[in-house]
Amino acid sequence: MFIVVSGPIGVGKSTVTRIYSQIAGFEPLFETVEGHPYLEKFYQNPKEYSFRTQAFFLWDRFNKHYQAVNSGKKIIADRSIYEDAIFATVLNRRGEMDDDDFFKTYKPHFKILTNILTPPDLMIYLRASLDTLMYRIDKRSRDMEATIPRSYMQMLQDAYEEWIDEYPHKKLIVETDDLDLTCDLHCDWMDLFAAIHNKLMSNELPDEAVSLKWLKREFPQIRKNNGASKGYNQILTTV
Repeated sequence: MFIVVSGPIGVGKSTVTRIYSQIAGFEPLFETVEGHPYLEKFYQNPKEYSFRTQAFFLWDRFNKHYQAVNSGKKIIADRSIYEDAIFATVLNRRGEMDDDDFFKTYKPHFKILTNILTPPDLMIYLRASLDTLMYRIDKRSRDMEATIPRSYMQMLQDAYEEWIDEYPHKKLIVETDDLDLTCDLHCDWMDLFAAIHNKLMSNELPDEAVSLKWLKREFPQIRKNNGASKGYNQILTTV
């Protein structure tokens, strides 16, 4: 079983991936940041290194996705290959990846590679306002992200919304502005993970944005459906 956590920079993908893997017994799969040969250079000179940076991410994520689907394991991944095209698109729109690189090389390769792959069993899309994204990026204080302009983040967020609206496979869109992603033991985590489990197993939840307030108000039977009396750890490790 293969789950992907998607969303813009700073939305909390790594945190959700890490904690869900611990609670539900999934193997976490994180994107390659350490050891990426171009990423730091890209942040310093986007126009020079944009194509090489995205080409590396594309192949790296294709390989991870392919291996995960065929591993027979329960895996949850931080970001998907489908999101790579979002970053490449934004770079092209900003003039930081030229048209030949994008339209004649990157996009044809992206299409071929994604057509080969089996889609994940569930795409979890984490949504947050631009102010929340900028706050979370600033709070985690990664040197490479210190110079990300707000205008870039706005374009990225807009492109993400375009993408998730058209994503054709099973998905769960979750509002995260009110979710405390800095506290591992916050009680809201259990509601989020119960929603993930329900969507994965029965698809009773809608695809559109679900807030934790909505879950508590409109979907109280989720705990009954998932056998809350057995305890969340037991339920989720049966996925």
